[in-house]
Amino acid sequence: MSAPICYLNGRYIPVAQATIPATDRGFLFGEGLFETWKTYQGKPFAVREHLARMAKSARSVGIPFEAGEDWSGRTEILAKKNKISGGGAVRFTITRGCGEVSLVPPRLTKPTRLMLFRPLEPGLVEARDKGVTLHLMDFGVGVDPSFRNLKTLNYLPAVRGKVEAKRHGAFESLYRLADDTVLEGTTSNYFIVSKGRLITTPVATGILPGVTRSLVIKIAAKLVDIVERPIRVADIIAADEVFTTSSTIEIVPAVRVDNRRIADGKPGEITRELRRRYRAMVARRLQMKVDELGV
Repeated sequence: MSAPICYLNGRYIPVAQATIPATDRGFLFGEGLFETWKTYQGKPFAVREHLARMAKSARSVGIPFEAGEDWSGRTEILAKKNKISGGGAVRFTITRGCGEVSLVPPRLTKPTRLMLFRPLEPGLVEARDKGVTLHLMDFGVGVDPSFRNLKTLNYLPAVRGKVEAKRHGAFESLYRLADDTVLEGTTSNYFIVSKGRLITTPVATGILPGVTRSLVIKIAAKLVDIVERPIRVADIIAADEVFTTSSTIEIVPAVRVDNRRIADGKPGEITRELRRRYRAMVARRLQMKVDELGV
């Protein structure tokens, strides 16, 4: 995108010209939320589910937001304005808006609403075909568990996780607690396959209730038994298959965790089948053919 366009508070304008006031509470106090959804040939996928999660989070922190507006239509307009013909990702951010520099928010504000378009991560096809390495990152207890399952603007742990993953030559970091429980990825959920069962961390542990995670569980219910329970490092190392999920990457198999190989070091059969079924589901919902979806 040579001159990217964004949506900001009702207007489509060049990103270079987009400004947000210095008193915006998202900037001052991190009082904001965001969602990221994927587009296929300019068509957005699972926007309804993302908006429902945002609306629930917004209610919990008291930020005015209505999910009923046509954000799918605005996404398609944004894709056209950015001349995106293949796959892309939209980050939709809302903040409480502007107010006094005080920890107590004003009673009435006009929320800031911003949509940014970006290309997909490079190397996704190879990652899905060959599998990736995951890195275990120690996760402190200083994060308030009441906010861990909200997609807020406080994304410092994820930034640190991505930096650590890159430093270790990994695709993604997984948050590991002191008791060796592994919660989730910095920007993803993860699953393991063990003895024919699909196992994932319960949402009640404070992980983000991923949209793709929920869709994968629904698809997998017709294929394997599903268990939601805490997962420890030893479970991951002993697993038959491991994969990670998010809206933009879909389903990516993991073949190593740090310096330890998972099973035979190749993407597993159940992971491959779930990926095939996921893509078929996306194509049905978007009324497209699978080979038209692109990356």
